[in-house]
Formats: sequence, C-alpha cells, structure tokens
Amino acid sequence: MEKYSLNEETLKFILHFEKSVARGTVFTNADLVEKFKQSTFHHKEFDTYIPTAINKAIWYAIKRSGNWVMKRGVYQYQKREDSSFNNYTTVPMVKAKINVPVLNKGTSSSAINREEYIHHLSKNLFNVLMLKKEITDDFLRKYHLSSKGIGDDLYFLTESYFRQIGLFSGKHSMSDFITPNAKIAIEEGKVSKNLIYEHMIPKNLYIKQISEVTLAGELTEAFIYDLLSKYYFVCTVTKEEDDRLPSIKMDDDWDEINPFYRYEKAGIDFVPNR
Repeated sequence: MEKYSLNEETLKFILHFEKSVARGTVFTNADLVEKFKQSTFHHKEFDTYIPTAINKAIWYAIKRSGNWVMKRGVYQYQKREDSSFNNYTTVPMVKAKINVPVLNKGTSSSAINREEYIHHLSKNLFNVLMLKKEITDDFLRKYHLSSKGIGDDLYFLTESYFRQIGLFSGKHSMSDFITPNAKIAIEEGKVSKNLIYEHMIPKNLYIKQISEVTLAGELTEAFIYDLLSKYYFVCTVTKEEDDRLPSIKMDDDWDEINPFYRYEKAGIDFVPNR
C-alpha cells in the first residue's frame, strides 16, 4: 500500500475545498471530516488510524491554511485578499523574520539566526522521536513520547545548540527575551533563587500536539518547525513576575497567534535578551 501523510492530504483537501467556498460560510469539524472522507484526498489507510486522527488533522489543516476563523470546532471561511494563495501546494514552512538576540557578556551585539536555530531543533527533535518510537518496552516508550519526555528533549537540544555556537552561559543565556527586573537580578548576582526560565506560550500546549501526532504515526519535521517557529519563545522573568502569569493555559480570547499575549495582558514588559 502506498504511504500517504494524513496531515498533507487534509491540507491539500482544505486548500482545494476553499476554491469553491463563499466568504463567511461556516462549517463544523464534523462537516469537513465527512467531506474529506468523500474526497479523492482520502485514502483507505487513514481508516486504520485512531478514531480522532482525521478530526485533528482537519483542525490542523484549517489552522495552517490561515483563511478561517476558528471557534471550538466551528470554522468560518474568510478568503484572503491575495488571490495567489490558491496556488499553494506544499507544506508551509513558517520563516520568522526576526533574529532573537541572546545574552552574551563578551559581545553584546551578537544575535542568533532564528530560522537556523528552529531548523536545528526541528531536525534533531524529529530524529530523536523517530528513534524513540522504536523502543520496545511500552511503559518506557510512553514516557519518552509524552509531553514531559519531549519537553526535556527540546530543552537539551536548545542547550546543545547554544553550546555549539559558543553562546551558552547558563540557561538564562538561552532565553529569547528578558524583563528589566530580571536584568537587575542578574547584575546583582541573584540568579538561582529569583529567576525563572519561562515559556511565553505554555509549552504543554504545543508539545502535546507533537506527542499526539508522533503516536499517530504522522509526525514530520515540517510539523515541528511550524509549531516551534510560531510558539517557542522563552523569557527570563523574576519569580514575582512568574506568579502573575497563568502557568499552563492561555485565556479563551487568545487568537492562537500572538506569542506575547500573556505578558501583554499581565502588563509585564520585556526586551530582547542580549
């Protein structure tokens, strides 16, 4: 049987389906799942996947398209002004246009290339997860493919990258941003007890997606890259500032785009971490 990627086929289906949809039309996830199953993009092997695999793939395809307003399983089509989007046929590779400065006491003007950085993380995380899928002990494999196990991998790959480029001087040197109060704490040598390495979007929200797609046998390097490029931002904050941030969720009015939402809502200022 020829192998197909469920994520790729659902994305192709959505982009094709959009060409015949009027602006403002509303569909439920179930509506689109049924239409997908009746389309030429559906393949028999998909019926052997876990029951919710297609539902999740449709949700992810809608999100990647960027042409829909998403509200809890209901999607409203909002056609882009740029008509060229219908020519899109490949997996989107989100390329962040910013270089995130990092802490480097020797050369404060140094900056990492974020695109290169995220590619490094995506490639190596994909490779290690493919190896972990081959673990024969069920209990051990379940841990290593859990959000906790994947989160640990991501942290150590981040540290590995910063060590390789000579910019590692403790975990707070790896954060993309830092608050003014945290900078003062570093200058005063109050690092270990007063500073937090804080994920600006709680990492469980996107690492859980990586875990689920890996277990479903649908993981791709592009999938990881897409999530990390949009959501993987870390800020060094003080313990008091961390207490002001909800730790494991985003509020319901988050647009699922702005990575700095929690900080803006909590009134916490931050700057690039040089």
